[in-house]
Amino acid sequence: MTPEQITTWADETRYAAAHPEHEWDEKAIDWPLTSESVVVEVGGYTGRWALQIADRYQPRLYVFEPQPWAFATCERVIGDRAKVLHYGLGATTAMLPMGDWGTDGASFVKPGGQGSGMLIEIGAAFRDLAIDHIDLMLVNIEGYEYTLLPHMFDQGIAPDRLMVQFHDHADPTGDGRRAIEARMAERYQMVWEYWALTAWEKR
Repeated sequence: MTPEQITTWADETRYAAAHPEHEWDEKAIDWPLTSESVVVEVGGYTGRWALQIADRYQPRLYVFEPQPWAFATCERVIGDRAKVLHYGLGATTAMLPMGDWGTDGASFVKPGGQGSGMLIEIGAAFRDLAIDHIDLMLVNIEGYEYTLLPHMFDQGIAPDRLMVQFHDHADPTGDGRRAIEARMAERYQMVWEYWALTAWEKR
């Protein structure tokens, strides 16, 4: 990871943020937010979505990304418009191996473990950051959502609006997704769905 590589990745991220490719890219940033809103992105990667949110709403924005190169790129892209944290949010606090290291598919649940990333238990992380209310959360963590989301709900953490990208490789039968969506339906209603990406609002 060199400064030149970070600059290149940051430029590519800014270009992608300014040129959405799909309808769901537009839907994913279309929310009733203001500069007073609290927005959390779990799995920020290089910061494309966070940059779009920062540009549109200037909210109180937190981005969590455990891969060093992606974290460094996200910091370069967002600057001081968000708090970018160099760890993931989890059901436990630990340094854990990640498969597909160095890619946009890096995951705590994939085999291989070419690299390691830090996880901080989500309740502890939010207490440390004084996050006690979330207007919008995006979760895109390559299969670890099946671990994080049930734990998050068990801890009483319930954002007003929640976007989740589900990953089939970690849930080939679909049972995990069905179980999570059943729990979400107790307090949320789905407002849109594009294949793996779903969006929910509190009832």
